[in-house]
Amino acid sequence: MDIEKIEKIIQRLDMGELHHVQKYIAEQIKKLELTQKHLDDDKGRELRREERFETNLLGTLTRITDVKPGERKEYSVTVHDISKSGMRLKVDTNFIPSRVVEITFAGPGGKIKRCFLEIVRMRKMSNQDGNWLEVGCRSINNEEVRRMRLKEEKVIKTRSKLHSRRGILVLIVGTETEVNEKKLLARMKAQQYNVHRVDSLNVAMKSAEKTKAQLCIFCSASKLLTQADMLTAIGNRPPTLATLAIIEKEEDRLELLKAGVDECISEANYENFFFKAIERAMLGHAGRQGKSSHEISGRALIVSIDTTRINLISYQLEENGYSFRIASDIHEARNSAKDPFDLIFADFDINCPEEFTELHDLFSNLSVIALCDDFSHGQQAIVNGASNYLCMPPSKEDVQMILELAKAKLETSAKH
Repeated sequence: MDIEKIEKIIQRLDMGELHHVQKYIAEQIKKLELTQKHLDDDKGRELRREERFETNLLGTLTRITDVKPGERKEYSVTVHDISKSGMRLKVDTNFIPSRVVEITFAGPGGKIKRCFLEIVRMRKMSNQDGNWLEVGCRSINNEEVRRMRLKEEKVIKTRSKLHSRRGILVLIVGTETEVNEKKLLARMKAQQYNVHRVDSLNVAMKSAEKTKAQLCIFCSASKLLTQADMLTAIGNRPPTLATLAIIEKEEDRLELLKAGVDECISEANYENFFFKAIERAMLGHAGRQGKSSHEISGRALIVSIDTTRINLISYQLEENGYSFRIASDIHEARNSAKDPFDLIFADFDINCPEEFTELHDLFSNLSVIALCDDFSHGQQAIVNGASNYLCMPPSKEDVQMILELAKAKLETSAKH
């Protein structure tokens, strides 16, 4: 404000004009005081409301529940901050989140409230009081919550059936001359499964419709790839029927998964891991029920010992139609090197980048994506051979971009 200029203007006014200006200024001051009073009252009420809400929230034992289907676990948390856009939480380092969590807290007046939130960021923190995870959350669509809940209920029911063996009817597709079929019948009956053998896939599909069977196992499933009508029958099977294929060659796995088979196990491994494969097939099918398409977009290998990262990445891969396998270290990854993958996700340890570099050399024709805690580690991973990186937790957009780039790289490699 230019006071000198105002003074010069006033000096040129006569007495009548000065009285008029004085009256006008007094009216304006009065209006501004009234307006400010209303603003102060509204702001004060809002502030008191926020303070009361935050005091109740911050001073209450708050619990957060991971709602990954079939694995509900509760953790105590402290709320650091709350706003219209979401919350900032302090959680124990044992917290293993999926993308969606449920939080229970005290609202105004001490009322218990529950809401669902999507994790949008997470980082490890520490000070003299110890270590913890700082988790940032935002509100999530109710429809997605409903879908998650339905998926969770189906998985829990299936897991319960697997545990008790009750109500599970298994159809084994194979001829009496096949060695696999004879061994399977004996092993599954010993585990108290209700097992029926059928000679052909078409008979199995018709039988499954009538008997409400829950699982169909294909012996020598690699043969199915030579018969287009058989693959069509698998895709048109009853919606409640899970499928498991025993394959001779690992390279047949992806084609069968694309055709709609829920899980594959090689003949070399099924002696030791057969019942684990049954569990994966049935739980995976329960989780996918209700989706418009079972089409498999691709296949990924996740090399990580961090359960949190595995959960977050695998969830996003499933959402984008990818199947995946998990390896805990470079040695397990090396054993999977002969299998067909479209891209690799792997931990990047900035203090020990040699293992990541070795992994990059092992899968030199594929995109190797570094899983990092922050941006600076991601940049270092690029220097050590990473095609790209993801900071945890990954956003939908980032994962989709990674998958599109990996697909483009594969298509370019195929042309050359």
